[in-house]
Amino acid sequence: MQKSLIIGLLSALILVIFALKNSTSVELDFIIGKPVQGSLSLILLVTIIIGIFVGLLLSFPTVKKLKDIISDNKTEIAKLSGVLEEYKKEYGTKKIKDEEKEDEPKEKN
Repeated sequence: MQKSLIIGLLSALILVIFALKNSTSVELDFIIGKPVQGSLSLILLVTIIIGIFVGLLLSFPTVKKLKDIISDNKTEIAKLSGVLEEYKKEYGTKKIKDEEKEDEPKEKN
């Protein structure tokens, strides 16, 4: 938490210094309409915010899909844990330990 706060404050400080150094007025010309005039730093800040927003919108379906996969996996783990507990109750843990020992490779002397 503190690490992200420090990174955020340093980023804000860098942005403020950048804005103060680049306060010259520029003209942004689109294909249609009148040119937009404004501070270089303000125009760059707006474009960065728009880029972040578009990136988040485009990554949303992937994030949702991964969350669904994680949810399905948790459900499967819970189901298999229940099956394992039933197996332990039915056969006992001693038999399971004996089977694990049989599966281990024997050392050569």
